[in-house]
Amino acid sequence: MLRAASLLTPGYLPPDAGIYEPAVYFYARDQGVQTVILPDRNVASRIAQLAKGKETTNDKQLKLSAALLGFAQLLNIDFEPGVSFHELAHRCGNTSAADELGWFRGADNAPPQDILNVALGRTNRVSRTYSPVEVPHLNLQLPLKRWNRNYITALKILELDLASGKQVDKMLRLLDWMSTSLVFAGPALMLACVYLGTHSPARKNVFKNSRSADRMAAIAGVRNAAWDITHLSDFILRSNESADLGNVQYLLASFDVHLKLTTNLLMTVGREGSDASLIAAGLAQWWGAKDAQRIAHEVVIQLRRINSDSHVPKTSDDPDYISKLILLGERLMMEAI
Repeated sequence: MLRAASLLTPGYLPPDAGIYEPAVYFYARDQGVQTVILPDRNVASRIAQLAKGKETTNDKQLKLSAALLGFAQLLNIDFEPGVSFHELAHRCGNTSAADELGWFRGADNAPPQDILNVALGRTNRVSRTYSPVEVPHLNLQLPLKRWNRNYITALKILELDLASGKQVDKMLRLLDWMSTSLVFAGPALMLACVYLGTHSPARKNVFKNSRSADRMAAIAGVRNAAWDITHLSDFILRSNESADLGNVQYLLASFDVHLKLTTNLLMTVGREGSDASLIAAGLAQWWGAKDAQRIAHEVVIQLRRINSDSHVPKTSDDPDYISKLILLGERLMMEAI
């Protein structure tokens, strides 16, 4: 089930047997390597719903979430849903986030057989009654610095898309803006490649309500996209750090097609290096050959710039620099239609 749905994306070079073969996790544990799943918002929410007794009737994703949970329980794979509950707290407040996190932990503590019976269709809900696990009081509403950065970039991506001009020129303008106004952020850049791409069937799902007359709904869609970028950047950061230590390996769990495509391209570039032809080949999923080559060429220039010994990360003496960029981006979004 999990393999057919391609629910998991590895943050490491997977073994030849793949990531759905139980033996690879037994071997990893014998080597002192712990596996951790980072679920996105939808996956985390559905796992919590399992403990609440929600039925899987007409909900394929809930059944897949049960399969994922049972798989993880039997193989001693941990979950780290932190970003998912920061996202929920950002939308609905700390109380809602703490409540759902408690149900998530309750599901994770459930007997595997009860969960697997749901996954395999033997029952359409868990057979036992569960309670939420008490969780420490945390202020999950506190803004994540990287979310603010990702939100600014997401606003810029949609601003460029709503403007006139060729898509490839918009992509190149984004690269230039990143280098002069903010930071060169790989996860945000790859999401832009998917969204702005001329051959991209996934673009309609990236920024919801982007052309709606209700501009607050459009901004809500941008915030949602910023959380997608934040999930991805957290996954990449953890995966890169664990590659140095060698004692943890991460898997991203998501139903989101464009998020998985973006992750795979980013991981490929990270493993293979900043070769323009390799990047262009990856971009060919969403761009024509010539456009992909132009974008790849500029990406390599930026990668060389930020990886050079002379590179100095952008800073500002203005303590309100980030908040001003957010206000500017939101104002332009309100005026766009």
